[in-house]
Amino acid sequence: MKNKINLSTITTTVFFFVAIIRITVPVYQNLYRFTEKFDPALYEKKYNASQYMIPQSKHPISDEELLSHAGYKYINGLNPILINSDHPPLGKYIIGLFTIIFQNNRIVSLFFALSNFILIFLVVFSLTHSKLLASLSLFFLSLDPMLIDQIIHSPILDIIQVSFLLLYIYLLSLWLKSERTLLLFFMGIALGCLSSIKLYFPAFVAIGVTGLALISYKKHVRIMFRYVFVILPVAFITYAGTYLRYFIEIKAFLPFFGVQKWIYLFWQNNSIDRSKTFANVLPLILQNRWRVWWGEKPYITYSGWSLVWPVFFVLSIISTIFFLYQLFVMKLDKKNQKDASFQIGIFLSYWFIVFLFYLCFIPISPRYLMMLYFPSYIQVVLFIHYCFTHEKNKH
Repeated sequence: MKNKINLSTITTTVFFFVAIIRITVPVYQNLYRFTEKFDPALYEKKYNASQYMIPQSKHPISDEELLSHAGYKYINGLNPILINSDHPPLGKYIIGLFTIIFQNNRIVSLFFALSNFILIFLVVFSLTHSKLLASLSLFFLSLDPMLIDQIIHSPILDIIQVSFLLLYIYLLSLWLKSERTLLLFFMGIALGCLSSIKLYFPAFVAIGVTGLALISYKKHVRIMFRYVFVILPVAFITYAGTYLRYFIEIKAFLPFFGVQKWIYLFWQNNSIDRSKTFANVLPLILQNRWRVWWGEKPYITYSGWSLVWPVFFVLSIISTIFFLYQLFVMKLDKKNQKDASFQIGIFLSYWFIVFLFYLCFIPISPRYLMMLYFPSYIQVVLFIHYCFTHEKNKH
């Protein structure tokens, strides 16, 4: 028994420290990025000479530079619809806040990378009560090349967005255990933040998947109505609240809906031919064939691609089939169906299916995969947990 405990402790420690090392080494190698003082005048000059101010400019700026400039302007009082208004403003406010505090525009990505680690650990540990499995989930996360990419090539909105998705999942896991209304309130805030970081479509997916999961859990209608009537108003108020500066200047509410319509139409009617990019998430994941909408080559390879992506894609499919088979074919007894780890496993299975379907309809970028894979690392660990505990209970 003592040897077993020692082995478990050693394995947990190894997973944890390997995960930490995999993150700290590349950060140390790029330490200058996180100590460089932000120069607002330089970014202002870059923006004024860029494609956003001069059509066909020969001095384009990157997304990281645009977000850094916009965030700094927002936090200093600029109306958020004046720069980079095709995305909601919260992510840029967060970038601007960290820039002001630390005098560096990249520290924000380090903070949210750490947040992702903490949230995944909390979700897994709260559901399994196993430090070993929680550390295993951190190890899986550390293997993802996109995590390092988003820390180094920063700031980018995606690493912030996925943090609020993980926060929502953590709060959902707590609510499934207690059904406390206060947790629904915080879940609504998390959803509102999720929708106001980049685009609101993933928040709609989260709401739809949660509703589907609640029906699958055979939750009482009263509980589902409480979810809807608490979550939606709180999420909307949170989302609208990120436009506070806009409301102060406009002094009217209805034009706000016009701004949201413009955002939707901007992304709906952009110049990219979607028929040529349908389902291109699959060759990117499985073959490292990235269908792009610029340059002379229709397909390119992504330098950060790793075997981790196809391996965990297959593992997520297996986990999804397992959880849905247990739910619909095996028809577990009420005790197992009420188990929070199983319920989150069902939620994550639905998320994997629906969000993958969503990614098939948009021009794909590797960083979009974080919203698919980070929850999948939790799902795979819960699959491992359920297999072992279910087999143990049988004996």
